[in-house]
Amino acid sequence: TITGPLNPTPTAAANETMRRVPAVLGGGYGPIEGRPPGPIWAHQRFTKYLPQIAVEVWQRQAATNDTYDAQVDPMLNSGMTKGMTLPLRFHTGMPTQQPNSVWTFNGTIPPKLLLARYGEPVLFRHHNDLSPDVRQNNGFGKHTISTHEHNGHHGAENDGFTGAYFFPGQFYDYHWPIVLGGCSSMNKDATESKASSPTDDGTLMNVPGDWHETMSTHWFHDHMFAYTSQNVYKGNAAMFNIYSGLDRGNEAHDDRVNLCLPSGTAKSWGNLDYDVNLMLADKACDAEGQLAFDIFDFDGFIGDMMTVNLAFKPYFEVERRKYRFRILNAAVSRFFKIGLANAAGFSQPMIQIANDGNLLPRPVTLFETDELGIAERYDIVIDFSNFQIGDKLHLVNLADHTSLDSVGLDGQKPPADLTMPQALSGTSLDPCVGRFRADVRVRQGRHPDER
Repeated sequence: TITGPLNPTPTAAANETMRRVPAVLGGGYGPIEGRPPGPIWAHQRFTKYLPQIAVEVWQRQAATNDTYDAQVDPMLNSGMTKGMTLPLRFHTGMPTQQPNSVWTFNGTIPPKLLLARYGEPVLFRHHNDLSPDVRQNNGFGKHTISTHEHNGHHGAENDGFTGAYFFPGQFYDYHWPIVLGGCSSMNKDATESKASSPTDDGTLMNVPGDWHETMSTHWFHDHMFAYTSQNVYKGNAAMFNIYSGLDRGNEAHDDRVNLCLPSGTAKSWGNLDYDVNLMLADKACDAEGQLAFDIFDFDGFIGDMMTVNLAFKPYFEVERRKYRFRILNAAVSRFFKIGLANAAGFSQPMIQIANDGNLLPRPVTLFETDELGIAERYDIVIDFSNFQIGDKLHLVNLADHTSLDSVGLDGQKPPADLTMPQALSGTSLDPCVGRFRADVRVRQGRHPDER
């Protein structure tokens, strides 16, 4: 991902500069930008919300990540270090994915994370760098794409309309103003301090709109007509954190507006030390270990391999303190119902603070979440201070997709929500029920007094 000046410079209307079209797509010449030309598809209020942040990404075939940088201390990232080599595979014991098995942002793992803040409009340039040959897809997925920023407030031309897809060799400039709901009719003079954005110097910048509409956890993904499920499943999905005066991403900055949610303190805003994104999805592989999808079964495709951030059987080390987890259901059919169990199998408390990006009026303590539907997000806080160094905990899925009417799994709906003992008993025929195969391991903190 590149943030900075873009070339060519973004314009309100689509860039109609012509370029050569590959012969496999018909040859000749076509526009460099995939956005339809003319005023109807021009960015609305482009000068009013002139982009301040430029983000440039490429949709690419699977490749090795040799520029990895989580922007957090390796001790806070389970030992993963900046610049380490990451082949695209779901587990160290599984085969590396072939180039056309998985298509992700920049072609690499882990899934990408975009950070933004209110009052700072974003120009998101998405390049289609996939093969122009539609046959080069390992059996599923479409090489034309359209990008949807889920739950964002922006013009229809930037919403990832299913028919506004673009081809290999083209880019599409998406203009995301990052504004509060009601910004044209409520708090127009920006006098309410809760309707605000964090600044680099530690103060607040008030913005118009209704602070009750403050969003936090978003995601963006493919929206291609008739191929959304295949392309999202194949890797066209990423998470998006939006920061505000209420949700600054600095847990120690108490200005009577900031909720001081678990995050960190090194930066004025947007700390990720104790603020963790979890993208959940079930996957399936063929006999060679390559990602597989049944293109003949769109009535609820279900996988048998549970992944977190495109990793199978991952683990995450935590300190004895509070963490925030932003959980996204990025599956195409499967529902999740999430609990937390200790090593003995007993449910542990969680505190839900947000749903679908909206901060709740009050935190809710629970031992299991409601069902997490497709594209839904739950933000939860877990306090690990009562556990000892060396303890292990497990995220657990309680939503059972075992079919009641036939052999196999039912992707239309989960027929049953299990109790924690039932889910951990190993009797379910659904391989994604029970432990996510994702361990949470409590370790010593970074400082000697953190025991």
